Amino acid sequence: MTKAEREVLESRDLLGQVRLSCQALCDHDVKVRVLMTVTSTGLDGPGNKPEPEITPPPEWVEKPS
Repeated sequence: MTKAEREVLESRDLLGQVRLSCQALCDHDVKVRVLMTVTSTGLDGPGNKPEPEITPPPEWVEKPS
């Protein structure tokens, strides 16, 4: 888990309950339930296209058990 992901999840009291989809490594078939959509959040769009690598470079921390 990256420090940035941990901070976001802690700030929303979601640490240990969910992972950010942009951080989840998928190495086999998975089932995904979308929690926030553009429509449900009232945003203008989905945002920028993701970078091919994590930016800025990640700082790794221990994932909660």
